[in-house]
Amino acid sequence: MILFWRYTLLFGSLFWLSFITWGQDSTSTFTHLEFLKIVKEHHPISYQASLKEEQGEAYLQKGKGGFDPKLYGQANQKYFDGKNYYSHLNSGLKIPTWFGMTFDGGYENNSGERLNPELYTPANAGLFYAGVTMSLGKGLFIDQRRAELQQARVFQQLTEVQRRLIMNQLVFDASIAYWDWFKAYHKVAVYEEATENAIFRLDGIRASCAMGDLPAYDTLKALIQVQDRQLKLEQSRLDLLNKKSQLEIFLWQDGFVPLELSEILIPETCENIIPSLPEINAMGGIDTLVMNHPEMLQIQYGIQLSEIDYRMKKEALKPTLDLKYNALSTTAEGGLIETYTINNYKWGAELSYPIFTRKERADVQLTALKLQEQEAKMHDKAAQLGYKIEATHNSWTSSALQIEIYKESVLNYRLLFNAEYTLFNLGESSLFLVNARDQAMIEAQLKLIDLIVQNYANNASFNYQIIRF
Repeated sequence: MILFWRYTLLFGSLFWLSFITWGQDSTSTFTHLEFLKIVKEHHPISYQASLKEEQGEAYLQKGKGGFDPKLYGQANQKYFDGKNYYSHLNSGLKIPTWFGMTFDGGYENNSGERLNPELYTPANAGLFYAGVTMSLGKGLFIDQRRAELQQARVFQQLTEVQRRLIMNQLVFDASIAYWDWFKAYHKVAVYEEATENAIFRLDGIRASCAMGDLPAYDTLKALIQVQDRQLKLEQSRLDLLNKKSQLEIFLWQDGFVPLELSEILIPETCENIIPSLPEINAMGGIDTLVMNHPEMLQIQYGIQLSEIDYRMKKEALKPTLDLKYNALSTTAEGGLIETYTINNYKWGAELSYPIFTRKERADVQLTALKLQEQEAKMHDKAAQLGYKIEATHNSWTSSALQIEIYKESVLNYRLLFNAEYTLFNLGESSLFLVNARDQAMIEAQLKLIDLIVQNYANNASFNYQIIRF
């Protein structure tokens, strides 16, 4: 009987000691913030996201390229039967501008026995020309070049939004993986403690049975309890291995070398972790959070692109009226400036217009309908985002309060178990009730772990909704 009470006292002491030191050892703690820092700096998707910025710059460069000055040159000659039928030489420079005019200047020199008279230029001197081409109808306010540059600027902003969305998804997925690992690790710790205590309790009951203080079937009950704890411990260890492997998906070096999680690294401890609470002003200006959300910005930029397309489609309803004027001069009789006169010029005009404009009017209508569809989508997305932000904020706040409440519950479950175990030792309770109290205490510990994980998962979800990474 004295031996039995010694086991009981030692068991109780180990119980409280294991509760106080639960999760604490000589290993190194791998915090959530340290983990996210590695993910942001080294994950391949992080490198992929950085390429979005370069894509935006490339789009803008391509749009600006439509206004690059262009050198051109052409030479054509025909010789037949010993005769020079014609020799054409034309070279120059075109400079398109943002306001729709294209400046053109160059040199033309044509000769030959069968030269078309309209292509005549002063002999041995050629003809210099400089002028401008301008659209007074379609293309006056916007044309393909200007539309592409405007769209390129929108694309540049859109790629930045896409980069933020990619990084936001990466950080959210990584956070969930960390807290899954945290949960699996501490579940193993709970079942390791429960298994050790069940084995110790089995040894004590066997000793009492040997002295005749307890019936033999209590030994069988205690053994079944040990086997149940061992099974759940093995299942939790398997889950920990899987969650560890999942966490290692996010561990890279320089985006190319996959890393493995060291055995000495453990997640933060349940005792030292502080419940995460929303900042006081986290929900300040929910309308601003919604309107500045990248998913909303994506739709807004899509609307801007459609508006540019709509302007282009409306421009097609106008008649084409292009004017071209070139001043002409030659050096055949002196200097280029000295021989210039306003009477030497070349001009032209081009006019065209589709009579029914059915295709053009249909394009305008289709683009207008697309704009209406995008605007309706934007209003729907704003409502959804507003709800998700508010709901995750509420869940985050509530989960922090639940942790504070349930910490007390875990202590009370432990006190209840200790009291039941004391009654069992005094012969006023049964092993069935002891096991029931023990199971309730284990479930309370697991529930507390779940609440901690839920709290930080809600934190990650809120930051995900407002794109804070």
